[in-house]
Amino acid sequence: MKIAYTGMHFPEKVRGGVMDFMAQKGYAADAITPKSRDAWDIREELSGYDIIICSGEKYTEATLKYLSGTEKKLKMLSRHGIGTDEIHRETATSLGIAVCNSAGTLSACVAESSLGMILAAMHKYTALDANMRKGIWGGGSYAPELRQKTVGLIGFGGIAQYLAKYLAAFECEILAYDPFFNQAAAEKFGVKQASLEEIQQKSDVISLHAPLTDETRGMIDMKFMQAMKKSAIIVNTSRGPVINEADLYEALSNGVIAGAGLDVFENEPIENDNPLLTLENVTLLPHVAARSIEGQLAAGLMACRNAIAFAEKRPPESLLNPEYAENTK
Repeated sequence: MKIAYTGMHFPEKVRGGVMDFMAQKGYAADAITPKSRDAWDIREELSGYDIIICSGEKYTEATLKYLSGTEKKLKMLSRHGIGTDEIHRETATSLGIAVCNSAGTLSACVAESSLGMILAAMHKYTALDANMRKGIWGGGSYAPELRQKTVGLIGFGGIAQYLAKYLAAFECEILAYDPFFNQAAAEKFGVKQASLEEIQQKSDVISLHAPLTDETRGMIDMKFMQAMKKSAIIVNTSRGPVINEADLYEALSNGVIAGAGLDVFENEPIENDNPLLTLENVTLLPHVAARSIEGQLAAGLMACRNAIAFAEKRPPESLLNPEYAENTK
């Protein structure tokens, strides 16, 4: 099977590790550099590949149909990473294209970023840093400690579980909501199952770890934030559209909540005129929570293992759409 790898933007230790791993396993992977975040722009270069180890490009309905059409033969997308909302999975399934991700490989580094953003947002570190660079010494109001605060986790998968482990050192009370709540993990990390309403009302910090679905899109809106404590902060390292940004701006501007930390946005890259850029009580990062060398190498190697398993007609480690097989030719 012909295999392409589009992760050439990763550091050499990551992309080199991926290519070396494939070679050691006896598989040649062709390196293709994306021209943009949209795979349509490199559709001709990707044409004819059975497996694409992809790294965050958008695979629309049109792109998938092009790559699997007459004389083309795409059979699998193996995601070097976790999120697959950029892949039109329904179309992939209908065309008999398997979709996998690198589940669990980036949990530790994203949890570290979440913890860092919680602390930065609570203490307004980024605003203080910016003021010092302008020659302004001193700070504004005193900040609360994270120690012994209540932290609500919306979503309780691998990342949230790592974060719960880290938060234990701060003696936090940890609440979590997840439709598929993992009771065993909760007991291991001292987490209490809670409803969304309980998390809204009790949490000093809310950290978002939910996937982007029709149900979660825009779930953090003005109504949600009005039910939070005025002293609370919210941190998002999941997917940008989970938060209604216009409502968040109003809530931060008018004291509905105290602060926020965002690594992800409704539109990326963030627009230069996004009003959130004018606020001092929000910490902003350019979608870098998963950018650790160790995490990305682990994600790349899992994507390779998934690709090789598929090529050898073995079950991949993290197949997301098993129903694709009903539509294979």
